[in-house]
Amino acid sequence: MRLLAMCMLLTVVVLGTVSAQDASKRSLVGNVSNDTTSDGCGCYFKLRGTPRNVERYVFSSPMDESAWMNIDGRDVALKLVKETARIGKREGVGSQSTEKYVSGDITVTATYIVTRVCAPNDEDCESTDFNATFVVRKGPKSQIVKAVGGCGC
Repeated sequence: MRLLAMCMLLTVVVLGTVSAQDASKRSLVGNVSNDTTSDGCGCYFKLRGTPRNVERYVFSSPMDESAWMNIDGRDVALKLVKETARIGKREGVGSQSTEKYVSGDITVTATYIVTRVCAPNDEDCESTDFNATFVVRKGPKSQIVKAVGGCGC
């Protein structure tokens, strides 16, 4: 009887520890669930490894000074407060730029590196591809998210 009680206690302790560890590892950033954020021209980024034909985005931004991310389980509208680019240089593969977005106690710093540009004579090409790194902070929590995507129409 005593052995059974010890086994049950050990099981509860182990399971409790595992679930607490899982809770502490929960991701701060998820896929945006607001379908209206992925319509039309703008910038859209997926987690690396997401198939091209799957429309699940961790970051989406129409062609204005706003963006959407799912942070701590809810879609959050972010406002662009700062951006830097290589001024005076034509955008090309390897070009880098950064943007900073805020919403309440949430700060998102996005760093973009160009991976593909349209050929100068390709009139049908209307987008640029990027690798992106998003540093997301909400209060004491933070997460770095690596993504791929593009901007255009």
